Amino acid sequence: MDRGLEIEPEGQSAEGNRHFDLAGVRSSSVADWVDGFLRGPGGNLALADGLRLAPRRWEGPLWLPLTALTRCCGPEEQMEYVVEAESWERRLAGLAAHLASGGTSPPLLAQRRPEGLSVRDGNHRLGMLERLGATHAAVLVWTDLPDCGH
Repeated sequence: MDRGLEIEPEGQSAEGNRHFDLAGVRSSSVADWVDGFLRGPGGNLALADGLRLAPRRWEGPLWLPLTALTRCCGPEEQMEYVVEAESWERRLAGLAAHLASGGTSPPLLAQRRPEGLSVRDGNHRLGMLERLGATHAAVLVWTDLPDCGH
């Protein structure tokens, strides 16, 4: 493991709230933690709302190789969510500076799909880890479950 580039529970998360780190995940149900994070410091209400629409099975936090993860957001034109390169670079630089100063970051959120693990929240964090040469990251993975009509 590349201990120097881990997303660990010591210190405060990039969002400045210790609850939204690995220690916070381990102290509550994963689904509740994810919902609170996305509705709070994660600022991804659309994903939070979407995750409530159907039953999900959560795994993690898992320590996964970055090569097992696929970004859905970035400056590349093939991305599902394309962002401006300048904005992408600014965000990655800010995250890297935060980690370099001893900060930590929340785990990535990925969906298990037939083609692999798609990062649905944390694409900037993943891009920053890739750029810094990390090999693994903490990830919370969900799998969509069949709707049982309940």
